[in-house]
Amino acid sequence: MKKNVLLALVICFATTTQILADDTEVEPRLRNMDCLVPVKTDDGVLKRIKSLLRARKDTEKMIGRSSTFFPIFDKQLHDLELPADLKYITCLETELNNSVVSTAKARGIWQLMPDVHEEFGLRVDASVDERLDLYRGTEAALKDLKRMFKAYDNWEMTLAGYNCGIGRLGSAIKRAKSKEFQKVKKFLPSETQVYNDKFVAFTYIMKNYRHHGLHPSLPPIDVQCVGAVKVFSYLQLSVVANITSLPYEFIKELNPQFVEGYVPESSQGYNVILPRRVMSALQDYAANPDAQQQAAMHFAPVVVDETLPTLEGDPSYYLTNYMVGDGETLENIADLFNVGVYNIQLWNHLDSDKVEKGKELILYLPRVVPKRV
Repeated sequence: MKKNVLLALVICFATTTQILADDTEVEPRLRNMDCLVPVKTDDGVLKRIKSLLRARKDTEKMIGRSSTFFPIFDKQLHDLELPADLKYITCLETELNNSVVSTAKARGIWQLMPDVHEEFGLRVDASVDERLDLYRGTEAALKDLKRMFKAYDNWEMTLAGYNCGIGRLGSAIKRAKSKEFQKVKKFLPSETQVYNDKFVAFTYIMKNYRHHGLHPSLPPIDVQCVGAVKVFSYLQLSVVANITSLPYEFIKELNPQFVEGYVPESSQGYNVILPRRVMSALQDYAANPDAQQQAAMHFAPVVVDETLPTLEGDPSYYLTNYMVGDGETLENIADLFNVGVYNIQLWNHLDSDKVEKGKELILYLPRVVPKRV
């Protein structure tokens, strides 16, 4: 028995050593890494990186979940002219788990507080919590970050303010009699004092995980490739499940913002999150009153294209190869096939969004098509 335990410990130690084998390369990568905030190579940052590397399975799940969220974040960051690396805030806030609730009752992938309603107009009540809406929650968080950066012109201060709140940051600035982060830092809450170091650690992992033998634990493609349909009329999520031929629990999982399982009527509309392959089915349904009368029946406008091959483990998709043509970019290709640039990067183990002519890409495309009603 003791021999078995000893053997298990030796194997565990060997595995951990293998994960951290190129640990000596971390410091030079850190020093050369583009980052929004100054990069330190002290023990605090290195210990956080090592901790993420040791928690291999959890870190690989987090990286895999980025396939769902980062395409949405990248689009909104680009539209608001904000740095793409701001998306790594969600990694340190929730490890990309949209169900996390903080002790201060912050919720959603960006960990927004309940008062987000007053500041950014998100609905937060017993029926709808738009902090959990991937699009509306992201929009509010990025507007908050843009507002703070405009005020301080410094990402260290901005990230600190995002963590502790603009009020606490303002108080710390007054006490420090300075807007220099290193002078303000000691007047901030202890959690906020290390927030930027945590941001550096998570940024490092998300940019360098391949160097440490980490492999994204990717969710089903239906979870990776999602989009939003704006709905203005009252609609039960069970009806959405019916017309898209998807399980109700899956629809509910994608749309936790609808706390009571329905989309309320609204002149501004609410986002219903769906796999991209079935979005047009809901769009057609919402635009067709006659189709809505059939909702109580087995109304399923999504059909399979039998001429396409089947992907093992997921009959809704098939795998195809695509050769990059002259002048094409990943953005062009992503638009052509209605997937995210980041999704293509993950599927093809690409470190950047740059791609050369003649490169053969793997793409996962829907095998099902919406039947017009």
